[in-house]
Amino acid sequence: MKIIPLGGLGEIGMNCMVLETDREILVIDCGLLFSDLEHLGIEFVIPDFSYLVERKDKIKAFIITHGHEDHIGAISFAIKAGIKAPIYASAFTARLIGERMIEPGLTDRVDVRVLPEMGRVEFEDFKVQTVPVNHSIIEACALIIDTPEGKIVHTGDFKIDPTPYYGKAMDLSVFKKAGDEGVLLLLSDSTNVERCDHSMSEKKVYNSLEQLMAASEGLFIISMFASNIGRMGQVLEMAAKQGKKVALAGRTMDGNARVAMECGYLKGAQNILIAQDQISDYPRNEVVLLATGSQGEFGSALSRLSQGEYAPASLLQGDQVVLSSKFIPGNEKAIGRTINALFKQGADVIYDAIHEVHVSGHVTRPELKLMLEVVRLKFFVLIHGEFRHLVHHSRLAIEAGVPEPQVLIAINGDVLELNPNSLRVTEHMEETRVLVEGRAGGDVSRLMIKERRNLAEKGVVFSLLVRNSSSRRIVAGPEIFAKGIVHEDQEGWLIEEGKKIVKKIVKKYEDALDHGESYKEDLQETIRIELRRFFNNNIGKKPTVVPIVLDV
Repeated sequence: MKIIPLGGLGEIGMNCMVLETDREILVIDCGLLFSDLEHLGIEFVIPDFSYLVERKDKIKAFIITHGHEDHIGAISFAIKAGIKAPIYASAFTARLIGERMIEPGLTDRVDVRVLPEMGRVEFEDFKVQTVPVNHSIIEACALIIDTPEGKIVHTGDFKIDPTPYYGKAMDLSVFKKAGDEGVLLLLSDSTNVERCDHSMSEKKVYNSLEQLMAASEGLFIISMFASNIGRMGQVLEMAAKQGKKVALAGRTMDGNARVAMECGYLKGAQNILIAQDQISDYPRNEVVLLATGSQGEFGSALSRLSQGEYAPASLLQGDQVVLSSKFIPGNEKAIGRTINALFKQGADVIYDAIHEVHVSGHVTRPELKLMLEVVRLKFFVLIHGEFRHLVHHSRLAIEAGVPEPQVLIAINGDVLELNPNSLRVTEHMEETRVLVEGRAGGDVSRLMIKERRNLAEKGVVFSLLVRNSSSRRIVAGPEIFAKGIVHEDQEGWLIEEGKKIVKKIVKKYEDALDHGESYKEDLQETIRIELRRFFNNNIGKKPTVVPIVLDV
């Protein structure tokens, strides 16, 4: 059988794994990656579904391990690409998927089926059992998959928490039983392999947040991922114990809380929650605000608070802001700007680096080693992590006794061939990702990105001429407009000199007409080349030049 990672290896995000036999394809997760090119119009990145579209009749199902965007966010794009297959997920995850189908108008085209805890679904070549695991979102699961070649264990994103707020502690005996029966391949989360301490329990965060909330003398703001329903439940419980009200700020926070309540979580929340416009109806020290924006996202509730632009409330001396989430790599600058702005507004800011206000949802090195020992795999492929994480996890596996030839560091696009005696990369697909502009989902080519970067870095120059369509003579112009080139004090001289260059080109063009000859060069292309050369000679950069000859 083949195993093809379309995303999630060498990066944290865009998880999508393909398992393929001669008769069937199973897709594990279908997520997106939030883009660091957002300033160029690229909101996120999704897997390239070309391989799956070409084999769509073989696809039996999508199996979703949990409801984070990097595991479900690309499902709508897969459906738009023409892939029709049932989607199996837990009750909460299924509801999240359904919510995300409303905006693109795909509700009638998606077939989401609920798998209970320890659920099982069978196809001809694949028999899949879900196993509940602890994570930073409720109803996360690992997968134990029986295939014609042997048993595969896919951990999903997980941690081992003895005291989770929702659900039970992860049952390792299920994985031990799989190991006793024989595991051909383990696919395991690598995110926190660099951390050598045992992962902290949610209970410790509860105690820390409770103390901070009780001591707060002003408005108490907690910013966190809207998907962390367990953390949300903790905040609501401790607020109820302290006689405080909770307001939710952020569309995803509102939506996820509603879905969680409909699934039986956040019990009693309706007695504690207030609308944002009711904040001023209560003493400031009796209100807790749960806000999105812990990653410094522009336009989020926390970002607006930091800029004094949050209409329901302004920050005052004595208010406290807690960032109860991990700093995702790449977001440090945006988070830092937000923290600085919050301090300037007068609030005190507490975050993971200075206080125990967050625990990761990913297992650390000692527990990763425990999973290796429990499962007793034959072959090992590392998933969910940047490349350095995969390397460290591979070394850990070798330390734990897995023979080095049986540990494979794969990357997105590798086609792995698995049988009871071998695991090897047989080929590689170069393009496994698509850049997406806006949530509606327009594809953006790499050429477009290059053009946008050039516009951002070097500016643009428009040259306009008006030509008589009958006589072919220039009747007006040239006019030159420049944007983002130089300071306005220098711009006038450059434009006037640029006009002189275009006039020289026009004179050669009209001389040719006077002699009954055709102009040998392309007029617009000649203007483009000469103006770029002129600007490069004078300001040291070549702007994008758009020559326009308008025939009237």
